[in-house]
Amino acid sequence: MTTTTVSTTVAKRATYGLWRVALVPGICIVLAIAVGLSVGHVQIALLVAVGVVLGTVNGLLVEQATSRMVPSEDPDRKAVVKGSLGRLGMVSAAALLIAFLARPNGWVLLLGLAGYQIIALLSQLGAAMKEAREG
Repeated sequence: MTTTTVSTTVAKRATYGLWRVALVPGICIVLAIAVGLSVGHVQIALLVAVGVVLGTVNGLLVEQATSRMVPSEDPDRKAVVKGSLGRLGMVSAAALLIAFLARPNGWVLLLGLAGYQIIALLSQLGAAMKEAREG
């Protein structure tokens, strides 16, 4: 693998990754707030939106971490695990704190976070299927 190939691949992936990680959840946030406003449950809509935002922040941090990784035969697994646990711990702590402070409806924030994970999983699946078709 040459340096030119890696940099072109990384640049293409970063552009698509940013769209996948930020734009689709942004649309979901707008829809959640619109539905919440239309049915009169603004707090629940905002909590779902905050959950999706926390998931998006996590996704952007994952994209940033993976773009800094250098392809090698033996990746530093301890660094990857440490970074992942730190990131997930930070997002989880923020989500649980906000959920606790927004009682009794705070648990809805966790639904927004879980919803983001489903969106991210489906978009990754779509990207993997497209790559598999292209060969």
